[in-house]
Amino acid sequence: MDTILITGGTGLVGQRLSYMLTTSGYRVIHLSRKENLNTAFPAYRWDIEEGYIDETALLQADHIIHLAGANVASQRWTKKFKKIAIDSRVKSISLLAKKLKRLDKLPKSFISASAIGYYGNRGDEILIEKSPPADKGFLSETTVRWELAADEVVSLGIRVALLRIGIVLSTVDGALPKMMLSFKANVGAWFGDGSQYYSWIHIDDLAKMFQYAIEHEDIRGAYNAVAPNPVTNKVFVQTLSKAMDKKSLLLPTPAFTLRLAMGEMADIVLHGSRVNADKIQATGFDFEHPELETAVRDLIARGI
Repeated sequence: MDTILITGGTGLVGQRLSYMLTTSGYRVIHLSRKENLNTAFPAYRWDIEEGYIDETALLQADHIIHLAGANVASQRWTKKFKKIAIDSRVKSISLLAKKLKRLDKLPKSFISASAIGYYGNRGDEILIEKSPPADKGFLSETTVRWELAADEVVSLGIRVALLRIGIVLSTVDGALPKMMLSFKANVGAWFGDGSQYYSWIHIDDLAKMFQYAIEHEDIRGAYNAVAPNPVTNKVFVQTLSKAMDKKSLLLPTPAFTLRLAMGEMADIVLHGSRVNADKIQATGFDFEHPELETAVRDLIARGI
């Protein structure tokens, strides 16, 4: 039974992934700011600013899944927060690489989260893994630096895969519950003109993809972790209304209103990218939830 070490294991994706890996027969442990060994997923302490990792965790790890990073949607993008967001990603990988370099036993693979923010705001251009990153924008800058940091792990001879994650759909947390909230009053809204593409993924398909990357030695480098059918923001809202069986009034939220309320962080909802999933599918990976309406209906029915 292989042991999977997860950073960021208490986040939305980390919790679901930990559960699914365990049900598949893996042993799961976490790195956390606080040690707690008396849980279903034992947590060993690490501190990025102190440069500390409990090496007991690293020595147990047959594979590492790296999810840690400050949530870029958690607050306004001040200069201070931008530094926190980038450092939480770059410094954490650098610390892991530094500590792994000292060990005699290395993990078989290092699977790191990345994000489709890499591509920036690209209209209806179809984006594949070889597409260049955006030449400007905080999300793209953050993601590019995040991926470059993983080269430190590659240099150790460890197989590294980077999953560029789209909008993760779950009814527990993230973007979907916030979008669903307005429908309780039978009103829904798209953002700006609604033409920006939203590349999304059902949380179980994402967890399944991380497991797939662990189990397939040919998976290395960058892969888009998105469902094969992205939709525009306006279609997303219309489909969400249908999936919730709501006959709602659908209205636009002007871009300038969002900019006033959110500042630069409005890029998260006003910008979009039409991201292609062909590369991961070509390896034999199958999506259980490739269509938005059935994906949302499944999430609502199962409460995940």
